Amino acid sequence: MTTRGIKVISFNVNGLTNPIKRSRILNKMKKDRAQIVYLQETHLNNNEHEKLRRMGFTNMFSSAYESGRRRGVVILISRALNFEKSFELKDKDGRFILVRGTVDGNQVTLMNVYAPPGSDLSFFKYIVNIMVTETQGPLICGGDLNIRLQPDLDSSKRKKPGS
Repeated sequence: MTTRGIKVISFNVNGLTNPIKRSRILNKMKKDRAQIVYLQETHLNNNEHEKLRRMGFTNMFSSAYESGRRRGVVILISRALNFEKSFELKDKDGRFILVRGTVDGNQVTLMNVYAPPGSDLSFFKYIVNIMVTETQGPLICGGDLNIRLQPDLDSSKRKKPGS
């Protein structure tokens, strides 16, 4: 299967509880003609995630944090993409969602991951294990892993490890 031509966008939105912010982001996705959208840190519960189906996204798969307005990931799929779901796996902490299905009859696996700051190595091992054991067809993965690949070049104000 070729995934060339599928437009995928991934954003850490840092909360979508405000309807104006939610509308602006969804309008941007529509304007960019995104077919698959990965959003992290939605801060929405399962019922609120349903509101994201608007703006031409007929398929919506989400994982919400059950203990408050934190975390949360969602995969939105445009009605322009002929997607049929066959399997879904998510955690109760709003950190990842994996969806398997077909696009125009071709198997594909979609995964959106949010690793909260300070996530330990066991979480990353768990995610890699899921990728290895659950992927069928090409894996299209997006997300926010909150990892600084080169801490010396990081321009944020965070303290460096060991400082």
